[in-house]
Amino acid sequence: MQFTKRRANSKAKVLPSNFEEIKEQFLMDIKSLVVMEDIPKELLINWDQTAMKIVPSSSWTMEKRGTKRVEIAAIDDKRQITALLTCTAAGSFLPVQLVYEGTTKRSFPNNVAFPQGWNITCSSNHWSNGDTMIEYVHKILIPYVTEKRKELTLAPDYPALALFDTFKGQCTDEVYDLLDQNNILYVFIPANCTDKLQPLDLSINKAAKDFMRSKFQKWYGNIICQQLDDGICEEVDLRLSRMKPLSAKWVIEMAEYFTAHSEIILNGFSAAGILGLF
Repeated sequence: MQFTKRRANSKAKVLPSNFEEIKEQFLMDIKSLVVMEDIPKELLINWDQTAMKIVPSSSWTMEKRGTKRVEIAAIDDKRQITALLTCTAAGSFLPVQLVYEGTTKRSFPNNVAFPQGWNITCSSNHWSNGDTMIEYVHKILIPYVTEKRKELTLAPDYPALALFDTFKGQCTDEVYDLLDQNNILYVFIPANCTDKLQPLDLSINKAAKDFMRSKFQKWYGNIICQQLDDGICEEVDLRLSRMKPLSAKWVIEMAEYFTAHSEIILNGFSAAGILGLF
């Protein structure tokens, strides 16, 4: 039929010319703290924000060979939430923070029982900001570090180490002060190097989006198949009132999957060169 598999275009990232030097210094900064403070893998933490489409359409479609412009249904759907994911060098996957677009709890999905310890919040544009980050540190990071110190029979102020990028929403004096008050040390992921040095970028973020896309495609495909069986053709209902609870359910299932597969998390720390420091 003269069709071929095509993908929507995206810009490629360009690494700094001195990337190897940057990587060496980054790993040296982590190793010096791990060795000097005797930080266990359970207290070496990486967090990162990733945008998740509420309607996670694929960037692949079928189009005639030679076609220069490829259009994909729902690819321009901009409705998103921000998921702040957290993992440790011991392979643990922490509770998730979800940031919805809005100013009140009315922006949250209806009738969804989120797991204990999750932080469901909102901002005017669904992006993380100084306020949501303070909320994250109070409700997810500090409780985890506190509980893990007890579990490992460490002092209440035993040092932990956090790795995160230089996103301005989390690089604030308020966030730094809160980390300092709880003796959570930190090393920044070097700018323009997150896809090579951030564990979450190396093993989790893409896999999380693929998981969500797979769930949506299966759900959408089942509806289309049912329509064909019934001999009807109508537009699938993708309103927020329907998609928010569904996407929330899929995020919960995604988190359960990563929690049960610590090897995926460890692959990210290994690929970044961090596991070799222990």
